[in-house]
Amino acid sequence: DPQSGEVKAWVGGIDFKTYKFDHANIKTKRQVGSTIKPLLYAQAMEERGFTPETMVVDQQQSFGGDRLVPATTKTCTGRSMTMASALAWSRNCATAYIMKQVGPAQFTNFLERINIPTEVEPHPSIALGSCDLSLFEMLWAYSIFPSGGFSTKPYFISRIEDRNGNVIKRFDLGTNKKEAISEVTAYRMTQMMQGVVTNGTAKGLMDRLGASEMGGKTGTTNDNADAWFIGYVPQLLAGTWIGCDDRFIRIESSQGYGGLASRPIWEAFYKKVYADKTLGLDKEAIFVKPADLNNELNSADISSIIQDEYILGAEGEDMGVGNANDFGGLDTSHEYIGAESELPEDAPNDKKPATKPRTNTKDTATKKDPKIGEPEKKEEKKGIFRKIFGKKEEDNKSNDY
Repeated sequence: DPQSGEVKAWVGGIDFKTYKFDHANIKTKRQVGSTIKPLLYAQAMEERGFTPETMVVDQQQSFGGDRLVPATTKTCTGRSMTMASALAWSRNCATAYIMKQVGPAQFTNFLERINIPTEVEPHPSIALGSCDLSLFEMLWAYSIFPSGGFSTKPYFISRIEDRNGNVIKRFDLGTNKKEAISEVTAYRMTQMMQGVVTNGTAKGLMDRLGASEMGGKTGTTNDNADAWFIGYVPQLLAGTWIGCDDRFIRIESSQGYGGLASRPIWEAFYKKVYADKTLGLDKEAIFVKPADLNNELNSADISSIIQDEYILGAEGEDMGVGNANDFGGLDTSHEYIGAESELPEDAPNDKKPATKPRTNTKDTATKKDPKIGEPEKKEEKKGIFRKIFGKKEEDNKSNDY
């Protein structure tokens, strides 16, 4: 519940009977990919005067030295687009442009202010989600959007009773809530994140569930090692993550994108929630519009300012967050698995082509393959004692048992 912080459901793994590791707890951290982008966009609106209609440039950005974000220019178009479009289509290059206006250090300060417990290093690549955070922390951070700007800490226990129903301990839940951004910024972000589930990387999700209003964001990390989807309606916030404990194991096709791997689980969960009338979730519920909101965001139809997706890789672009060498001085004191990134297409390649190892044609020509059905002759290895004392006579005798 984004308003109160009550945890309604918690699934930490496939099956507790067979695998007891809890992937949803605060200590289990993974690269978050593009799910971090709404937090950066919120800060740009809150502190830099951005609006959903603000034009941003979809171009690779330099942060000094060799620090380029994204690591390659493969999907940078160089075109201008609205900030709402950049979020809906998860544009890495446009997000790097926004990061340059906000600043990496300022962004990490913002993450601290909205109560993310993990200390995030101020590297430019965090704009694209190169940092490791837990699902618990990400839901805590996302609570600022549907709750009207309040960072609401998730909690599990509201009171303790004895066997007779007498309250032994009641917890003050007011301490779990802290104002993080203005109500206007929070509302604008819910409208902008609605573009993701209507037009963008999770297109059609809101219509399929029949919700009046909804926000969400997909996320995919390097080589599809992690797939995320976090979304919310006014009364319920939920997030899903898919991945393997060994980050080397991943889904190599487009089926590993957050919008295709993680989003369906989230959607199936919400279908069941809406079908259960005892839970009291209303499909017609809408986000409260602030009374002092001006007319810049004139209509509730955010689609009117989202441009059509005219280039490849909206969801796939989530992968390009680079590796440790791309950003100079990245903290690798913790386990960090970087991208197996290729050289940019427009970058000169001064490396000489690798030469093939030379093969001994004489050996390969004289060596014959065994005939079909004929047992393969194994080369006998001589031991050290056999070399010294010679072959024993008994070795020539057959051993029939």
